[in-house]
Amino acid sequence: MHSVLEAFKACGWAAWLALLAGTAGIGTGLVGAAMLATKARGFAWIPGAVAVLLGLGAVSVGLLGRSMGLARVEEALGYPGVEIDAAQREMIRRVGTEEANQCVTIGASLGALPFVIGAAAVGIGLALRNKTA
Repeated sequence: MHSVLEAFKACGWAAWLALLAGTAGIGTGLVGAAMLATKARGFAWIPGAVAVLLGLGAVSVGLLGRSMGLARVEEALGYPGVEIDAAQREMIRRVGTEEANQCVTIGASLGALPFVIGAAAVGIGLALRNKTA
């Protein structure tokens, strides 16, 4: 099992983009949650929906990073004129797949909290939009 920093390094650029989307989603979701305590609670669903989208964006970036990582592994194995024996080929494919899968872990980890906070703000905000303060 990789540590968090090793997983972040293995994922590469996609981890940074997922971190950006996840952090922005948490902040936006907290704004929506804070709006639930004000008279503007009927509009809390708007930042909540943005937080949900940012959470899903972080997960999507993780999936994109995985697919691009797997494509790079296959590209590296397919260079013409380079002879790689079967054992090395399998080891390269196994390690490359393991590293590419770290992007999914990073994306899902960073997208879960904004999704949950945003979904709560959307649900509660829409339920309370017609209630008075």
